Amino acid sequence: MKKNTIKFTVILAIVAMMAFSHTACKDNKVKDNSLLIEASIPYEKKEKIGDYWEYTCPTPNVHKGRNQVKAIVLHHTATESTLSSLKIMTGPKPAGKVSCHVVIAPDGTRYILAPPESITWHAGWSMLNGRNNCNRFTVGIEFQGNTIEQPLTEDQVRSAIDYCLPIMKKYDLKISDIVTHKQIREEYLRNHHAKKVPAKPDITDEEHKRFKEALKKRIK
Repeated sequence: MKKNTIKFTVILAIVAMMAFSHTACKDNKVKDNSLLIEASIPYEKKEKIGDYWEYTCPTPNVHKGRNQVKAIVLHHTATESTLSSLKIMTGPKPAGKVSCHVVIAPDGTRYILAPPESITWHAGWSMLNGRNNCNRFTVGIEFQGNTIEQPLTEDQVRSAIDYCLPIMKKYDLKISDIVTHKQIREEYLRNHHAKKVPAKPDITDEEHKRFKEALKKRIK
């Protein structure tokens, strides 16, 4: 009798797990589960660095040449899930017309699409300190989510700082070199009045300020 009860309990647990799995595919928040992403996106390496997991998921969407790394640009994806963001940014041309160096999920997991020295397609029409085409001299960080609707998680902030610090040290970057897509886009528009650049939701000024304040504390 006890054996039958145990078997029945196990069967119920399996059914519950299957139901959860089915629901998870419909739930955008659950889509950010790293196990689902592992099953959907090819990756070369997975390792835990500090407090966060890091996956190496190379994107084909890079430009020839070497990134000069003069600044770091913060973005948010404004997509429904980390999985959808990775599919877009690792998709081959012509479907994949955008990429970045790293996508940071709400739980702090980092998905490395390219090394800092690669030229990725994250900046679009852009200018920083009087120089056009920021793709050629900046590193692009994409935070999963939409900061207009919801702030970055603490894990995203801490994980991004972990990612930034070695780059800042190697290339002698200052906190003022951490900018946003909005900044480089607006500088471009101020200097190219005839150009029409499509509007897009960008990481908010408030979250940019919050990130820089957290970064300043870590540097001290």
